Amino acid sequence: MDRSFLSSKAAVEASRPFVCIRLATYENQEEVDFLQSVYVNRFTGEIANTVFSLLSPDGKTKLSEADRSPAQVFGGVINRRSGQDGAAELNEVAAAKMVESMTVITLAYPGKNGAAGAQQALPYLSDLRMAVNVAACDNQPLLVVYAEKPQERARLEKALQPIAWSKEVVGRTLYVAVSDAAEYARHIKGEKPTAGYALVAPEAYGRHARPLLAIGAATKPDSVRKQLIAALALFNPPPKDFEKHAAEGLKAGIKWRPKTPITDRSRRQRGRSRRQP
Repeated sequence: MDRSFLSSKAAVEASRPFVCIRLATYENQEEVDFLQSVYVNRFTGEIANTVFSLLSPDGKTKLSEADRSPAQVFGGVINRRSGQDGAAELNEVAAAKMVESMTVITLAYPGKNGAAGAQQALPYLSDLRMAVNVAACDNQPLLVVYAEKPQERARLEKALQPIAWSKEVVGRTLYVAVSDAAEYARHIKGEKPTAGYALVAPEAYGRHARPLLAIGAATKPDSVRKQLIAALALFNPPPKDFEKHAAEGLKAGIKWRPKTPITDRSRRQRGRSRRQP
């Protein structure tokens, strides 16, 4: 996707009233079936590895064109061509168009009364395997909410929600819930899991993660907030160069096996089934 679009301050602010959905392409058949109703390759009729569109609250009506990225919808330049002359200026104009469109849509769909003040759920990824890999792709840490008992997990989630959506924390870590100790041990190296929160750093290719911070279930919310903010401030991994990273992963024989068939056979996708993102 076009990070210059989605991470700009104006785009982030315009997105606040929206439900923003992070896709896990080729990892969920139900999602694949839905995406086919939004956008497919005009030559193959299959879904692409990335899809972007703005939809109405019914999840069906398109309020913008659908394509592989915001750049292609709003007239910008896709990532691999962002170095060409004039690309930055085109993307700046396109990003402004996207923000303008989102602002107009927000006015047309103001939401239900009281929805703006409701407590937001944690933006969980589907499982720990996927969460560690996505965190590696995003070069971000991952916060694991671990509890074997559903009631304890619900309590931990409720305490974490206002912290996760606070201005100091929002957008700085990914989230996943885990209740199985064996699953935890498969993907996180080091300490055994205990009920509470664990901030972990993914290995470069998302095969596993290492603990950065453990916060016990009995810790008071204010202490959780302070410890998490301090740990996030120390997380500063080096940036990744996509081409170099992918080439090194392919050379090392690092593999990622998606749960559904890869239908996008573009140049950048041909090696995905053989390497980690």
